[in-house]
Amino acid sequence: MTVAPVKPVALRRTVAGVGTLYAHEDVLLAPKIDGRVLRVLKDAGDTAFPGEVLLELDPTDAKLAIGQAEPALQAELRKLRLDALPASDAAFLSHLPVVDSVAQARANLELAEKDFARIEEEMKRGVGSVQTLDTARTKAKVARVGVDLAETEARVTLAHARRLQSALDDAEDRLRETQLRAPVPDDWPAWSAVLGAAANPVRYSVAARMVSKGATISPMRVTNAYRLVTDHVLKLRVAVPERYSPDVRVGLPVDVRVEAYPGAVFPGTVARVFPTVDPENRTFVTEVEVPNCGRKLKAGGFANAEVLVRTDAAVLTVPPEAVVTFAGVTKVYVVEGDVAKGIEIEVGAREKDWAEVRGPLKADARVITSGQSQLVDGSPVRVR
Repeated sequence: MTVAPVKPVALRRTVAGVGTLYAHEDVLLAPKIDGRVLRVLKDAGDTAFPGEVLLELDPTDAKLAIGQAEPALQAELRKLRLDALPASDAAFLSHLPVVDSVAQARANLELAEKDFARIEEEMKRGVGSVQTLDTARTKAKVARVGVDLAETEARVTLAHARRLQSALDDAEDRLRETQLRAPVPDDWPAWSAVLGAAANPVRYSVAARMVSKGATISPMRVTNAYRLVTDHVLKLRVAVPERYSPDVRVGLPVDVRVEAYPGAVFPGTVARVFPTVDPENRTFVTEVEVPNCGRKLKAGGFANAEVLVRTDAAVLTVPPEAVVTFAGVTKVYVVEGDVAKGIEIEVGAREKDWAEVRGPLKADARVITSGQSQLVDGSPVRVR
């Protein structure tokens, strides 16, 4: 008979599952304004950096609106002797005395009030007439009303200037919106600051283009133009049997394999464990983040995953041929002195060259690997 030693090995405990790879982000882009597509700069399969222009709409109408609003705004600002709109009403109130019409009205009021005061003083000395005094009083009242009117007109001009500024801002926004750009993710500046924009792994892949040059974007409905995906990191969603819920947790390492690259292992990490179990198949979803800076993996692809839940340091293993099963009882025979002794065991994980065994088996035991069918407890053995 032949024997082999029981071998303690470090055994990786894994939970296997299959799932689908999803893009880290998947976005549909639509122009915010209507117009005719002037240029298409990106097509399906291209790479687009955040902020890069994807297509351009005809900017003629927006430029015309800017050309009309800007001179009108400048004309109103010149009336108010302003280079730009004041930040608040309080700031404009302090600026009012500088406005030409207000300054002139206040000067007229000052002159009329001085004339009235002079004539009133003369009347007290018995010089002048009542008619002259009444005329001076009326002129002062008219001048005071003139100041109020000038200030009101200045405020009306300011309101008109603000409306023109709003129209100009809208026109400039429309001009900017004639260029449809790839969105800028929140983490783009941080990556660029560390690696530089050219080496930044955060970028988009154009999954689909839905419009062509010359097409008209209608204001009556949303017209999707591009579908973009970020695939520098992919999300693998794996269905895991409910019984493994105590073992699978965020942060565990995962080995990911795909048929397109036989033998290759893509490392991932458990990023999210869904809190509910599907009552139809009694599984819960585990989301694995898989780095994909080389763009070998594709969103939508099928993948196998093994979640490493722990590593047992000293697991006893025997050659598979040492395991004997009869009448529902699984055992191995060990050599004790010059006789055989049967020990009931449970078999755990299996590989081609070994099988994990659980039971009252010593780490230094020798198990019989041939001729076991002829053995019973106490059978004499001779080891070859």
